Amino acid sequence: MILALAKGRIFNDTLILLKRSGISIKKIDKKSRELIFELDGLTILSCKPSDVPKYVELGAADCGIVGSDCIAESQCDIYEPLSLNFGHCRMIVAIKKNQKFEFKAGKEIKIATKYPNIASEYFKKKKMIPEIIYLNGSVELAPLIGLSDVIVDITETGETIRKNSLKIIDTIMNISAKFIVNKTSYRILTKDIQSLSDSIKK
Repeated sequence: MILALAKGRIFNDTLILLKRSGISIKKIDKKSRELIFELDGLTILSCKPSDVPKYVELGAADCGIVGSDCIAESQCDIYEPLSLNFGHCRMIVAIKKNQKFEFKAGKEIKIATKYPNIASEYFKKKKMIPEIIYLNGSVELAPLIGLSDVIVDITETGETIRKNSLKIIDTIMNISAKFIVNKTSYRILTKDIQSLSDSIKK
């Protein structure tokens, strides 16, 4: 069975979860540039978070652990049988601290984000006209230099938002890590996947 894990923000907590579940993680070197680790009966793929849902959807991995932000943004056709108790944060909308803002139907709005699908859907539901500025770095900079009207990003505490003279005006969704499964793999490897799911939710 192949399990795709998201590198970065939730990787350490994911390894702790696997260890608590009785899976030996000694062969996984967090500092290594290796992307594939062979454990007893389990192959681990170390992936960019945004790639995990796609790997699972296309069957390159049978299952995966990744943040629900990446799942929502990917719009992949996968099972999401289990929410996990870590990786908690929020997807928020923020503007400059001294800026006034109104959700006005028909208004054009420039949005800096690395979540174009989520941001576009959110503002379309507000009947606004979104222009997405895709950034994969410090999106907090965009409104400060006039590149965007708002940002859509994730935050745990809001501290980075406040430190950059921004303020949160709405929460789009609450986020946590999730266990996801390929639909075909779930039918073929039902017992193995259910066993893994049961062990990590204890």
